[in-house]
Amino acid sequence: MKLIALGDNVIDYYRNTQECFPGGNAVNVAVHAARLGAQAEYLGSLGDDKMVPILKKALEENNVDTSHCPILPGHTTKVCVYDVLNGERSFVRVVTGESWTGPLRIGAAELAELKTADLIVSSCNAKMPEQMAAVQALPAIFAYDFGEKEKYRTADYYDAVCHNMDLALLSCKPMDEAAFADLCAPLHRRGVVHVLATMGAAGQMLSVQGKIIKKTTQMVNASDTMGAGDSFLAAFLCSLYTAGWHKGMPMPEQALLAALEAGQQVSARNCMVRGGFGCKAEIS
Repeated sequence: MKLIALGDNVIDYYRNTQECFPGGNAVNVAVHAARLGAQAEYLGSLGDDKMVPILKKALEENNVDTSHCPILPGHTTKVCVYDVLNGERSFVRVVTGESWTGPLRIGAAELAELKTADLIVSSCNAKMPEQMAAVQALPAIFAYDFGEKEKYRTADYYDAVCHNMDLALLSCKPMDEAAFADLCAPLHRRGVVHVLATMGAAGQMLSVQGKIIKKTTQMVNASDTMGAGDSFLAAFLCSLYTAGWHKGMPMPEQALLAALEAGQQVSARNCMVRGGFGCKAEIS
């Protein structure tokens, strides 16, 4: 399986411990997919500041291809600043520098590379909603992480990004089945085949064409929850693909439960390390 993670890259800076880690939704998913045996590629814009060698080194050491990322001279890498206490992070601010690279602009070269993927995953943090229709027109299975913010759960945003979507992932507070069904309805109306809500310690709920599947979570004493959802998503996607998933295909309950279990196991392990995938960066 070839997975291309399309979108953001950042340096996560923990202010209270002065630690730095390569990250971003797309970067994290690509690394975890590679660790699970996928042929993984990260595709996003890179600058040429001192952060870029750190990002590329971490990806290459984890067998993630970065050879198709455009390099933008004079541009800077986004830094996300957090405080992390007892495994939980609180957001402080974003630092984009003098000339942040910004979202990837998909041209002919990028589109040709995306055509080689079996599975493409992107997210709201890619900041590319207007480009998602072209990506979903490709033969690859397509998964999209809507994150946790309400601004990514509006009718206008759904209209912009939902075109031929196989999986929508949302990070949510605990809810009952009725509330989850209401959350899923506008996505299913727009053709999304599977909708998955991760609810922290409350576990996960998954809707496949309106049928709801629930799974309780594994409880761990987390060292750091950064990247927990990304590691979960990577394992979930890899498990479903191994079970025979293809574009537009609703997966059977047994395969979905196995994928949820795979996601929980990988996410639990990732919560035992610092950063999105346990790669601390030394920045002078």
